[in-house]
Order: sequence, then structure tokens, then C-alpha cells
Amino acid sequence: MDLKQIRYFVSVAEAGSFSAGSRRAFVTQPTLSAAIASLEAELGCALLERHARGVRLTPRGEEVLQTARSILRQTEQLKAASRDKPSGRPLRLGILPTISPAFVAQCIMRLRAIEPGRSWRTEDAPLPKLQHRLANGRYDVVLTVLGPLARGHRQSVLAEDRQALAVSARTFPRGLVSPEILAGQPLIVRVHCEQLQSASRILDAWKVQPKVVAQTDSDARALAMVAAGLGFCLMPDSFEHPEVRMLRPEGVDLPRRLGFEWVRGGGDGWLDRALDHL
Repeated sequence: MDLKQIRYFVSVAEAGSFSAGSRRAFVTQPTLSAAIASLEAELGCALLERHARGVRLTPRGEEVLQTARSILRQTEQLKAASRDKPSGRPLRLGILPTISPAFVAQCIMRLRAIEPGRSWRTEDAPLPKLQHRLANGRYDVVLTVLGPLARGHRQSVLAEDRQALAVSARTFPRGLVSPEILAGQPLIVRVHCEQLQSASRILDAWKVQPKVVAQTDSDARALAMVAAGLGFCLMPDSFEHPEVRMLRPEGVDLPRRLGFEWVRGGGDGWLDRALDHL
């Protein structure tokens, strides 16, 4: 048994299929399949069952997954310990890029206030990578959109926002927006939005076909383009710009719970004590 086999198994279990797991682990699918087969042979049990849509964990696989995640976390901690200064390792915080910068800054300040002398380091990553890196120990805690609580994880809900229609304050009226007013209007698409498919389905249900004029993974750029009157954009109402108005489209209710998520006992138990008081 080696760490690659364990890492490949976790990748497939979290991704839900061998093909997605191989992409996440950056190896070919035959290499990954062979490694997991060797792991199952050594353990003497099946860990994964194939089905039409991918794979599912066997009961024994569920148990092994928790142990595998713990092994990867401890491996990362061991590597970090050899690199860290005697004064202590920085708190590693993963951040979802679609959270407003002002809210991110507030959350970091609250973390610093709990233990002012502790150093910290942040890194942006999309939602799937945040969850994967938290599970394997690369991050101590993530600031993210909170979903169902994974086994062995803890969460602290800090705020909630909703999808709104960002429009130029000079060109759109206040109040609710009917679907008809969006037909043919220029649309700025935030391609990194984790709710992009849900928002697209709403436009389809309205039978509205706006004209896509820009695609960007920068919320700051999307806001600037909206403020300049170049188009409208679906984005969380927690974002702010003095020349942008956030309107609530009729029939749209796409809420997000924002907060910290971490693995129970992470950060030498400091996170359990600290984040429970936020």
C-alpha cells in the first residue's frame, strides 16, 4: 500500500467516477484503476461499485474513505511541520472567489481577532477544489458556500446572500424585474459562478434569450461593466458598487449560506474552539 493508491481512491470517491477522479488526480484512468484494484486486493474487500452514472462506495468503502482522508491530512501536516518556523505554522485558509471581497476581509479580521498572534495564508480556489483540498489537509479551513455537512466536518454559518440582477443604477428602474424586460438585453456572464446552471435554467424557464456580450471570471470586471451600462449580470446581492443596483428578479430564489467549514479537530483542535464562537 502507498499514498498514491490512497490519494487515487479518495479522488474517485469524491468525484463520483473513475474518469472524473483521474482528471482530479492528474493521472490516466488505467493507472488510477490499477492502483485502486491493488488497494482493494490488499485490503481484501471491494471499496467501490460501478453503476450507470459512475461509482458508489460500498459500506466498507465508506469506512476506508474516512481513514484515507485522515491519512492524507496527517501526511500534509507532517510535510508542513518540517517546513514551518518554530513559532508555528500559518493558518491555511481557502476562499471561494465568488464571495464578495468586503465580506472576505471581514471574516479574516474576525479570525485574526480570535488569536492575534497567529499568522495566516489565503488561497482562492473553485468550490470542488476547496472541498478536495480541505479533505486532504492542504487547507485548515475554507470560507465557502455551505452545503450538506460531510462526515467529520464542522461548519459555522456567518451570512446569507441571494442571486440578484446587477444593473446600471442610471438605466434600470427600482423594484422587481419582470422577465420581459430582460429579453434582448446584453448579458454579462460570470463563468466561475457555482450557481450558473441554476440561473441559466431560470432564464430558460422564462423563455428569455438575452444577448451574451461578455464572459468573465472576474466579479470586479463584471461590476465595472454593469456600472458602465454595458449589460446586466446575475450575481449575489452581497456585492456592492456605487453605480450598480441589485434587483430581485421575479420568481428567483437562489440563496447561499456563507461561512467557514473545517475538519473536526483540525488545526490541533484550535479551530473547534475558535470558530464555535463566531
